[in-house]
Amino acid sequence: MSLIVGGGMAEGRSESMRRQQARLAAELRSAGKTWVEAAEVFQTRFRLNPRVAFRSVRGWSQAQAAEEWNRRWPDEPKTFKSFSYWEIWPGKGGYSPSHDNLVRLAEIYECSVADLLADLPSFRHLDSAAGATLAVPRGTTSTVAGEIMVPSEAETLLRDLLGRRPGAEASAPSQANATGLYRLPEEVDFGELAQVIVMWMQRTPHSPARRDMLGKLAAALAAAMAAPLTELAGLAEPASAAPAQDLGRFDPATLAHCEAMMPNLRKQGDVLGASTALPSALAYRRVAEQQAKAAPNGTQRDRAVAAYAELTQLTGWLCFNMGDYGSAQRFYDDARAAAHEARAVELVTYILCTMSHLATWQGKPRVGIDHAVAAAAWAEQSGSPYARAYAADVAVRALTADGQADRSRDALDREYAALQAALTGQGPRQSWWYFYDESFFWSTSAQNALKFRGADQVLAAADKALRLSDQGNLHERSFRLLFRAEAFARQQNLGLACQTITEVVELTSVNSTRRIEQRVQELRRSLDPWKRTRAVRALDQAIRAYRSTPVG
Repeated sequence: MSLIVGGGMAEGRSESMRRQQARLAAELRSAGKTWVEAAEVFQTRFRLNPRVAFRSVRGWSQAQAAEEWNRRWPDEPKTFKSFSYWEIWPGKGGYSPSHDNLVRLAEIYECSVADLLADLPSFRHLDSAAGATLAVPRGTTSTVAGEIMVPSEAETLLRDLLGRRPGAEASAPSQANATGLYRLPEEVDFGELAQVIVMWMQRTPHSPARRDMLGKLAAALAAAMAAPLTELAGLAEPASAAPAQDLGRFDPATLAHCEAMMPNLRKQGDVLGASTALPSALAYRRVAEQQAKAAPNGTQRDRAVAAYAELTQLTGWLCFNMGDYGSAQRFYDDARAAAHEARAVELVTYILCTMSHLATWQGKPRVGIDHAVAAAAWAEQSGSPYARAYAADVAVRALTADGQADRSRDALDREYAALQAALTGQGPRQSWWYFYDESFFWSTSAQNALKFRGADQVLAAADKALRLSDQGNLHERSFRLLFRAEAFARQQNLGLACQTITEVVELTSVNSTRRIEQRVQELRRSLDPWKRTRAVRALDQAIRAYRSTPVG
């Protein structure tokens, strides 16, 4: 029986999640971590707010937490609904716990009241005595949309990125110096960077100065990432770096540096946009190509060719997001051939999947199905559950686009089964699967529901995808929000539709790509019958404010 968006599937997945959480909690406690320290890990690992994290780290359901409450205070009983309301708060549908209830929750969870409220906003930055800082003071936290925790260490990171140091006088964005960034690309936490970018956007909406500042930040980081490999490696590893004139010879340290930069380049594209990451990807691809040509036959050459293949695929992906589909196809073809040459079966699977995605997006779902079938065959040879799951995922999207409801739901079943094997498995995970998790499955389910099911099912799946998402992946978050916006538009809920599209426009004011722009424009055109309403006029105003410069 096909899996659908509903309770049965959710129950199976939550059961799997509970097993993961129970195992992690046991490991943390056996390592001597306090409940507070363990809950902080849960907040980061599972994207939980602190009230949920403190309950989950003990392995309690909401009903079990209520039982613990009633055992201690039988004269003031609570049900699981009380815990649900407290945990949803400050989101819609939640209720704030009273002071007395917070104290009792803290007693149950053996923490402080402040620990339970760590996701609430901090406004210390508004104090004029605090100075002109760009992030929250050290030792405090803040949130975005009630979920995103902004680490205080991000303040130092952003000051470095903008050419400032703690205690130095604030400089204009145009004075930011990229020279000091050459030591940072491998150290940058793009998740933190994405969170602080969103925080800035919420603090200063519709600000040209803010857009200019973030644009300078993107340009500075791009300059650092695109710096010559030998200079970057020389600053980090003077003893092992290859001299510039010897780039044509094989050097294991140079190849290792290329491999280490690939995850950073992918995340840079997710946070700052494809056009920002593309020059760096091209530069590293050229170096990897030189290393592949110079590498001795055998294991070293296979490794170098595989690195070249992965960087070539990444370059194609960035071209795809920029709307240059012809270049994306050429890079994908080259990447596929190189991966086959390197006998990198799992990488071949991944590249075929991205080729399927490209074809489906271009309105060629039959070609997308063809690539997905080939990907599934290689995935079986790879032995990787991530490969099997993602091959099924692109098949779902291609079959959905081709109008094949039954086959697309069968593919969703296969994807879910492979995903569970991936989440519970202990084997290695290749770095290119960093984006693929349970939230991705729900995102594809939402896309399938847009074609074959009602708006309510779309919203249920999209909301699950957003709740489980890596908040630092602004690219994926934008598409998931657009699924919600389309569902709201189908319900003729213009206010929420326009509000959600506006959120995407703001979110991507720095990192937008042609593909995101295309979807925004399509959704805006669908609202033309209501263009004179207040909601649509406000959306048009936001688009004008944030899209005054061309999108790369």
